[in-house]
Amino acid sequence: MLLKLTVLDQNLCAGCGACALVCPQQVIVFDPDRVVPLLEGIGDSCESCTECLAVCPGLQPDTDRSELELFGRTRRAEERWLGISRQAIGARSTDPQIVRRSASGGTATTLLLTAREHFDVDLTLTMGRHPGQGWRSAPQLGSAAAAIINNAQSTYQLAPYLNALRECYEQQPDARIAVVGLACHVQAIRKLQRRDTAIGHWARSRIICVIETACSSNTLPAGTHSIISEVLGQDPQQVRDIKYREGDYPGRLQVTLLDSQTFGIDFWEILGKLKDNKTFRCLSCGDWMSGLADVSVCDGDPNIFEASLNGSEEQKHGRALIRTEMGQALVDSAITHGRLESWGVDLGGFNLGLERKKNRRRFYETQPLVLPAGPGVGDHFEDEALVDDAELINPAKYRSSP
Repeated sequence: MLLKLTVLDQNLCAGCGACALVCPQQVIVFDPDRVVPLLEGIGDSCESCTECLAVCPGLQPDTDRSELELFGRTRRAEERWLGISRQAIGARSTDPQIVRRSASGGTATTLLLTAREHFDVDLTLTMGRHPGQGWRSAPQLGSAAAAIINNAQSTYQLAPYLNALRECYEQQPDARIAVVGLACHVQAIRKLQRRDTAIGHWARSRIICVIETACSSNTLPAGTHSIISEVLGQDPQQVRDIKYREGDYPGRLQVTLLDSQTFGIDFWEILGKLKDNKTFRCLSCGDWMSGLADVSVCDGDPNIFEASLNGSEEQKHGRALIRTEMGQALVDSAITHGRLESWGVDLGGFNLGLERKKNRRRFYETQPLVLPAGPGVGDHFEDEALVDDAELINPAKYRSSP
């Protein structure tokens, strides 16, 4: 099976769930802990079918081809890390409830709600929690505004996200869908939308808008499990819900138990704990943003680790890169209807999440390993030496003097 040979055997599975979504025989299921497809027992079901590999972003995200279709050109060298965009803005929801529930001002949440209210979107795909295991992340496809707002914060845990769209494809094929996801999810969606298959045609016509959030790297479920059990000293099976960016900016991890007790840990502390539960594909990934979404969103504060360590007087806010006509229409509508406030921003300067991504990518490019492909323009780094990731998130580097 080509997916196994070219992706799984090279440890390049992104855990996005696209393979399970498109499998015509629906024989692909995911290991919930390793977040990789289980292929044992498939036998001859696949025959000559390669649809799973065709949409997989693990080895080949196909960035250049997607950019040509979206923008009529590929990115230039100076656009390597942020991609092609028409405008960059600072943004924040005007709804205090959304701001309070969000990680960084609720920009992505506001755009999803705008798509729902003003672009005839019927369903939104967001990352929520497993109904039976509240500590696990799980995709949620729904229409309720309350659910969209509840899922507003970043989730630092992998799950086979895109597979949740299969139910819609089979049971509500005429529904219009808005998706928020990470770089790998967006890359897979764009690859799927090019497929000359029934599900490819469906994705092209029914996935109306795609919003992405920047990603330094994601984490296996074991990362969250270890924080709950080893750091907070709680039983993960007693967890009803978990939020990774709760409270004042930039937030803290908060666990709510079945008996409504809450336990928390500051955001800067969880980064070190999550570090030990990364996949090779996430660590070697060269895409902080895919650059292929209609709108890409990141934190407004370029160093939330330092803000968490020392405290911050900044209000929650995000930065949005508007890329497509749909993205522009979505943002303009949110502003016009009073849902979103915006202002100009300069995207230059240090950004911790992006620097971690660059440094890890640069390190892996020095190794004799098969890596996920980057944009055709090639990787461009500053002249300074590699910085170890542990140093980039070393508290002593950022801690303010008393």
